[in-house]
Amino acid sequence: MPMKCETNLLQDLGEFNDFLKLIREQRVGSYLEIGSKHGGSFWRISNVLPKGSRVVSVDLPHGDGSFKDTEPNLRQCVSELKNRGYDSHLFLTDSTDATTIESVKGLGPFDLVFLDGNHSDPFLRSDWLHYGSLATALVAFHDISWPPSKPPPKGMPCDVMGFWKNLKKDHKHVEFCRRRDECGIGVLWR
Repeated sequence: MPMKCETNLLQDLGEFNDFLKLIREQRVGSYLEIGSKHGGSFWRISNVLPKGSRVVSVDLPHGDGSFKDTEPNLRQCVSELKNRGYDSHLFLTDSTDATTIESVKGLGPFDLVFLDGNHSDPFLRSDWLHYGSLATALVAFHDISWPPSKPPPKGMPCDVMGFWKNLKKDHKHVEFCRRRDECGIGVLWR
């Protein structure tokens, strides 16, 4: 039976595969993910990196309440990555916590930072400021195509589209969007 982190991917598969192709082409060797939930994206991205790569996940303990059992799944993913030879770390805490920010900075910098945590504007700004600055090459955002007028899952605001639209103006970037009314991954070069 496959591990849940091998099967749980809360992304559009086509968009995500395009994103993985870019990660391979850019020869990413270290990775930070903010918002890992079950660990599906963390698992898949980590496994395209060379063995020995530093991979770090920051997620709320017990997830965001929208799914049960996210923490055990994520712990299993991080543990299995460690068993497979990755320098794997997990922080189960709020990404805006000052102690967490400092601890993660101590493990950086990272070739790739993927911001997929709380999608509301204050958290996006905080994660961009504190973690986007740790990227030496790429910063990616999830849900860049989710319009603010569309009710998001879990009833939480999704401000990524507007944030991304303003941010990408000043950076070389690429977008992986198969559906224009949800999902989407935006990647910019630092």
